[in-house]
Amino acid sequence: MFFRFITFYYCKYFFIIFLALELFFVGIDMLKYVDDLPDSANLFILFLFYDCVYAMSYTLPISLILSSIMFLVTFLKSNQLTALLALGFSRISIIAPILFVATFITCLHILLNCTPFAYAKESAESIVNNKAVLNVRQDALLKFDNKYIFMGKIFPLDDGSAHAENIKIFELENKQLHSYYVAKSAFFSHDIWRLENASFLRIAKELELGKLALERTDLGELEVLKGFRPKVLDTFSQDKPTVSIIDALDTLKISIEQGTNSTKMRAILYSLILVPFFVPLSILIIASYIPSLHRYGNLALISFACIIGALIIWGLFFSFSELSISGLLQPEIGVLSPFLVLVGISLYFLRKINKKFI
Repeated sequence: MFFRFITFYYCKYFFIIFLALELFFVGIDMLKYVDDLPDSANLFILFLFYDCVYAMSYTLPISLILSSIMFLVTFLKSNQLTALLALGFSRISIIAPILFVATFITCLHILLNCTPFAYAKESAESIVNNKAVLNVRQDALLKFDNKYIFMGKIFPLDDGSAHAENIKIFELENKQLHSYYVAKSAFFSHDIWRLENASFLRIAKELELGKLALERTDLGELEVLKGFRPKVLDTFSQDKPTVSIIDALDTLKISIEQGTNSTKMRAILYSLILVPFFVPLSILIIASYIPSLHRYGNLALISFACIIGALIIWGLFFSFSELSISGLLQPEIGVLSPFLVLVGISLYFLRKINKKFI
């Protein structure tokens, strides 16, 4: 009964703040794209849906923290918090339902980032720019098994397959180009890329005047890049890719196998999996600063300080994550270390929270 009581009020404040922030975020985006919004009602509704899902990455953690501050301050102002403490409930037992709900919603958000909903931003932008839900990628270049592969255009399809145009695969020997494959089109299906009407061109080791320098062989169909799904290709080819957790894990695995730089993928995974848990950790720290009686502190000042502190923590993690994804910071230094510091601070306040009487 006590758990339901606390959870009900916390969820009420959460949904109010979350809905307000979502409407604000989507409203700003509509003003931003007011001249480019599609005339089709279906595409317009899809744009609103994808924009709302994309906005959750920003509005959800802030809403969880602000609603906890609103809950604690409101209960303190109405003396309900004081009454619960007088009845023998400890501080940790009072905030435990809040921590449970915040952690549960955070886990749901992380699971959502494992699904195609993680690409909501791309879908919303493609509707505005192309008036259709298409995510065409151009000029993708990556390394695989000592080969450099270039794809002029990549067209993802609805069934998870993809079509690519203008494919070139360069093979090196002693850091020198000695052969390459060319194909006008390729299709991705059954976890592998199939080049159609591919040709193999070998460069002569010794170039002499009057002798054949380039030998061409028509191969027909050629299979390459096993396991390189279209989204994995996007992740390799972009500086700041929009990627789901599943695709990021696949890309990290391929990066390790190929011996390429995995800094970007590690930073993305830290930001998608670890950083969202700053919410319950911050709530625990904030709760330790709430007095037992409202006369023991200035509620307006306490609320303001808690809100500013929460926004600073969120801003630092967001900034460090972006810097790590860009490669300016190592992800273990820019993301993992600050998160571990926050865990240590929250554990310290967890030990002290029930010893606080004012």
